Amino acid sequence: MAEKKEIKEISVMDLPGVGAATAEKLKEAGYDSMLAIAVASPGELVELAGFTEATARKVIQASRNELKMGFESGEDLLKKRESILKLTTGSSALNTLLGGGVETGAITEFFGEFGSGKSSIAHQLAVTVQMPIEKGGMGGTAVWLDSESTFRPERIKQIASAYGLEALEVLRNIKVARCFNSDHQVLLAEKVEDLITKDKLPIKLVIVDSLMSHFRADFSGRGQLADRQQKINKHMHTLLRLATTYNVAIYVTNQVMAKPDTFFGDPTVAIGGHVLAHACLAPNTLLQLSDGTIKPIADCYDYNELVCVKLREGMLIASNKFDHFFINTNAEKIYSIDAGYKIESSPEHRFFKLSENCEIEESTTKELKIGDFVACAKRISISGKNQKLPKVSIEKIFKLTDDGKNLVYKKINDSNLTRKEFCKQLYVTPRQLRRILNQNYPTKEENILVFSDKLGMGMEQIAMQVQTNKHKEIAIPEYFTPAICQILGYFAGDGCFEDYSLRFRDQRLDVLMHYKALFKQEFNLETNIRKIKGKNCFNLDANSKSIKRLFELVDKNLITYMSKLPNEHIAAFIKGFADAEGFVDKKRPALFIGQKHELFLRCMQMLLLRIGVRSTLSKYKSSSKQEFYNLLFIGRDLVDFANKISLTADDKKQTLEKWIEHNKHIKYNRESIPISREYLKNLLLEAGIMYSKALKPRPKEYKYVSLRNLNKVIDAIEKQGNLSEETKSKVKFIKTLINGDIEWRKVRDIKQLPNKEPLYDIAVPGQENYIANGFIVHNSTYRVYLRKGKKGTRVAKIIDAPHLPESEAIFIVTEQGIKDA
Repeated sequence: MAEKKEIKEISVMDLPGVGAATAEKLKEAGYDSMLAIAVASPGELVELAGFTEATARKVIQASRNELKMGFESGEDLLKKRESILKLTTGSSALNTLLGGGVETGAITEFFGEFGSGKSSIAHQLAVTVQMPIEKGGMGGTAVWLDSESTFRPERIKQIASAYGLEALEVLRNIKVARCFNSDHQVLLAEKVEDLITKDKLPIKLVIVDSLMSHFRADFSGRGQLADRQQKINKHMHTLLRLATTYNVAIYVTNQVMAKPDTFFGDPTVAIGGHVLAHACLAPNTLLQLSDGTIKPIADCYDYNELVCVKLREGMLIASNKFDHFFINTNAEKIYSIDAGYKIESSPEHRFFKLSENCEIEESTTKELKIGDFVACAKRISISGKNQKLPKVSIEKIFKLTDDGKNLVYKKINDSNLTRKEFCKQLYVTPRQLRRILNQNYPTKEENILVFSDKLGMGMEQIAMQVQTNKHKEIAIPEYFTPAICQILGYFAGDGCFEDYSLRFRDQRLDVLMHYKALFKQEFNLETNIRKIKGKNCFNLDANSKSIKRLFELVDKNLITYMSKLPNEHIAAFIKGFADAEGFVDKKRPALFIGQKHELFLRCMQMLLLRIGVRSTLSKYKSSSKQEFYNLLFIGRDLVDFANKISLTADDKKQTLEKWIEHNKHIKYNRESIPISREYLKNLLLEAGIMYSKALKPRPKEYKYVSLRNLNKVIDAIEKQGNLSEETKSKVKFIKTLINGDIEWRKVRDIKQLPNKEPLYDIAVPGQENYIANGFIVHNSTYRVYLRKGKKGTRVAKIIDAPHLPESEAIFIVTEQGIKDA
């Protein structure tokens, strides 16, 4: 304690050669105490305080001399260690192993394989540090640097209640910071000192869980090993300085790596730590946010509410907050799954599939097989809200009246300025000014404002607004309208930007005439249509700099704008795009929407789900061997598209209507649902109904039934009466499958691909799923494998979340915390 007093009496200003300016530099860099300077390295002061190396060494040596930081006797050290505190772990056996508990003034490292209980001990320490010293605590608070999303307040509340502490007060005394990369982790460790010195918090425990995960992710390969070790050493030095300077306990966790020569025992050893245990998706995977926004998962770290499915409550669309965001930079391979929707994921990512026993099962990507039926969104119920269009100024031009010209002439003469000097106050050259005054040329509004200001008169007194082919009286609405969305969709397919205008090209004159009318209706803009010489097509030109600027602003975030709008607007946008890129097959009932950009069509698939229209994405090669993609609509999907969206072109619309009639006659709703005939046969027998009374016998190749026949089976069973509870439950489940917001798509193709990009995942507590590229996927944070151990113990292996009470170890974990086995 005497040492602390000595440190306080000596200030940085007392150091030889340190003046006010140097002291201020040290303070700004975080070195506001003698001991902080004494234990620093010259490199740190050079980097952080801007010193030369010679000055840094001089200041460090002076501080060490003042503090007499030389050799000490063992007796002196023993006396100093009397101030060391021991923090209980809750287990007497573990306390004994540590010599009484986790001690202050040092770094205590717990390392072990994934799920061995490291985070459980961290939760325990975060509570016990707040207990009085006589009860094994330190009477202080804790800081948790969370690099793997392991902190859980629910667990803190459990342990606090068991120790008779006020749970909310305990939570208030734990400062948690989420680390997103190694640089962020290092920075947060350095900020802990500010919490102690500036905020005066009684911090007695710093937890880093885990120490190495971000360093392994940010520094990969032997070539970066030296840089990684140097950075880790600096990080450990910062933690050690906290421990020694402020008598704080530092608890860090670390993982182990598997030995390739291990042939016996449990082979499930985590490699690369907890971050690798997360199942992850490719960065361009599209997520559906609850406000309608469609975003790639890599850009969703700052959004907190996603669309998910209530699997236990009618399989209906809902929304829920996600609470953690993960990045995996070490996935060397991924799988590409094609089920009409396409997605790329790590081998461990989980999907939902429907088994032959009519049960929903989870399956990792690497376990999926071609022919499996996976859960996808049938529709996404989001109403959306109208959005404001970006603000764009409309350029207006004016001509000076005769009186205005005379007044300007007089003003120039009275001011004794030359025309060149006068023009410096305007946005024109002398030549342009001569044309404005002598040849009645129009000029911009800002020039008229300068004239009126100089003359002390209103604009209307000296000029009048005029229109030219370039400058027309247009109107830009404040909000998006369905018609504007349709134009934007058409532009996305067949439009392009010219220097001062928009240009559309199409073979069908009737389509261009329709969009010409929409421009006049929405913007009061007269557009021009002309035949292209030597080609069987036409151009539509919308000549307006303001309209072009508006489209440029919207185009930068086109899908974001569209996805937030009401469904009426979305349907109009898709209609416009289909007018440009859609093709109705004349030989079979099918509609194709083609595009080179796969990502854009995947966005369109998500938008189509908003209005309850399904589609199938396929990849093709043209005759020139160029790759392109199609959205395909057949059967019920074709009819839904025609009824909810439709097309503008007369010939396409007529062909579409012909196929709708065709589908009605062939009962287009004969879509299969993956419930086997064998399962339904047994269900009918359970209800006391002969199979042939409800379904026509079919050959073995007819494995599944149509939706129409499935409804017949359900009706027959419900009319039977006197059903067992088990049968009722099965019927209820099938009805949920039929009426829910989920459909089951057949996996058409699976490919394993090399990967060099980071992968991403999120945690959605509660529903444990979210919608990604149309698939319903399981978030991978809450899974645990349990088995009974010997003598009443439990052996728990957490697969994806190390924060849960039980972990890979032999000990008893109760509501009271960790106890001896």
